[in-house]
Amino acid sequence: MTSQSYLFVYGTLRKGFRHPMGALLEQEANYLGSGVISGLLFDLGPYPVAVSSEDQANQVFGDVYQFTENSNLISILDDYEGVGELLETGVTFSRKQVPVNLVQGPLLEAWVYLYTGYIDHLVPIASGDYLNYKKK
Repeated sequence: MTSQSYLFVYGTLRKGFRHPMGALLEQEANYLGSGVISGLLFDLGPYPVAVSSEDQANQVFGDVYQFTENSNLISILDDYEGVGELLETGVTFSRKQVPVNLVQGPLLEAWVYLYTGYIDHLVPIASGDYLNYKKK
């Protein structure tokens, strides 16, 4: 990691949800604004999952945060997201760096938690925006 690291969140950790881990993220990291990654978004009920996509037309919307290398926030989030573990729900996540387009800012590389399972049985969120999807 560089001295500054970025995190892209697309689900319940976004601004607008009242989630305890989202509150920790807002306390411990600097909010940079809204961003977009190339990917597909799916509804798992209590939370969404995203997978990367080579097709630039497939977009996932979220929020971008910045934190310093000496922050232990990423390890806390790794534990929370169950990175590398098969969760009791059958869901597995990995943390990867992907290009993120800030809505008002530059293109940057940010960490994102991506789903590593099969998507053929999942309900797609066509808009790519979980916050707006849940408001409807």
